[in-house]
Amino acid sequence: MFPSLFKSSLLCPAFVCLGLVTASDTQGADVNRSIKPNPGSAPSASFPEFKDLTLPNGLRVFIIQDDRRPMVTFRLVVKSGSSSDNAKPGTASLVANLLNRGTKTRSAEAFAKESDFLGSRVEAAAGPDSTSLIASALNKYTGQLLDLMSDAARNPVFLEEQLSKARKISLSALEAQKQQPQALLSKLVAKVVYGGHPYGRLATPESVSSIEQQDLVQYHQSHFHPKNATLAVVGDISPEQVLPLIEKAFGSWENADIPKLQSSLLPEIKGRSVHLVDRPGSVQSNIAVCRPGPKRNTPDLPEVLVLNSTLGGGFSGRLFQNLRETHGWTYGAYSAFDPRREAGSFEASAETRNEVTAPAVTEILKEIDRLCKEPAPEAELALQREYNIGNYLLSLEKSDRTAQRVQDIDLYGLPQDFYKTYARRMGGVTPSLMQATAQAHLDTDNICIVVVGEAKDIKSTLEAFGPVTVYDTDLKVKN
Repeated sequence: MFPSLFKSSLLCPAFVCLGLVTASDTQGADVNRSIKPNPGSAPSASFPEFKDLTLPNGLRVFIIQDDRRPMVTFRLVVKSGSSSDNAKPGTASLVANLLNRGTKTRSAEAFAKESDFLGSRVEAAAGPDSTSLIASALNKYTGQLLDLMSDAARNPVFLEEQLSKARKISLSALEAQKQQPQALLSKLVAKVVYGGHPYGRLATPESVSSIEQQDLVQYHQSHFHPKNATLAVVGDISPEQVLPLIEKAFGSWENADIPKLQSSLLPEIKGRSVHLVDRPGSVQSNIAVCRPGPKRNTPDLPEVLVLNSTLGGGFSGRLFQNLRETHGWTYGAYSAFDPRREAGSFEASAETRNEVTAPAVTEILKEIDRLCKEPAPEAELALQREYNIGNYLLSLEKSDRTAQRVQDIDLYGLPQDFYKTYARRMGGVTPSLMQATAQAHLDTDNICIVVVGEAKDIKSTLEAFGPVTVYDTDLKVKN
């Protein structure tokens, strides 16, 4: 399973940075190349400064100046996503797909042509907690790009012709996912961990087929308002230059009451249980050991990132070393925390041959237990700290990533200095601190084991871990 936000990168932390060395650098120096140089302490404040402004209508604007390229990136975030779908899961995704497919002032074709002229694309996507629109262009096109983004966010028309096309694509994707073990695994993990909570309500062919034009219009009218949104600007442009253009594009955007998220309690996971999707003909099993995880604003998330990297962050992670290098059971094994606004999840995953499914689960549980019971060796932990800090600092080169982080402070209620102390916090993880972090968020006694594979080959071996519930590829319980 491939990580995302805290689903760690697949890059190996044991990388080498090459630089140019001149004769004067080494002349007369006694260099012992068998000793690894000290990397030094992490920067105390590496995150860029930003302006935080609010328009009279409530739209919060973040401006980050970056003069390295004559470019500007805009990212608009509406603080409602798929968890606000309510009765028809899949609605938010269709809304996002159609924002650039025709507005009150531009046809879909005209919108596309204007985007091409600017050398840009206004792209939108809906996640669990928010819907985002993002676009970049040369800074000389700032006003035109803002006008295009504002039109997409404020004036979509959701034409029936465009909805029909998008609905067919969505239904085709849902049908294809029934044949994709990884997709089935991810869906069942969400269902098991989140239950009836909005995070656990996933799009189905039935829900998508029931979505009509008025559903999209109603969702947009309910959630797309300036007090429920933020706009981030990253690029070679000053606040004095860009703010009048933002006010022109978004200043007349009107507010309305935002519906509250219809939440429900998360299922309580006690003991061990096994959830098996029967996929006849499978010669391998997709495994996920999962449980609830921290929310996005949990104070120790920088430490959690180092913990996750140590367990399953790629080639140097313990899961990879155990299941692949030691046993040769899998191509790769990973772990991931998925922290969201209301709740989060954890999973450790691998793909194995049917005959070693149960032993692989045993080894995953063993590695999780080991982190809870034993402090990690300092040498291993140092490698993970350096990797995570370096990865974070490199990511600051990406304008869209910087925009997202600034907006995440508002979206998830993070401390204002969260990213300024991020690298230092990761650099301060000690063996005892990581063990305490593992004990706070991991527990193999209360956990779910989710598997996609051939039930007749693996069900009996999985019964050793707990009661087994079998599902079909529609994720319905089989009798």
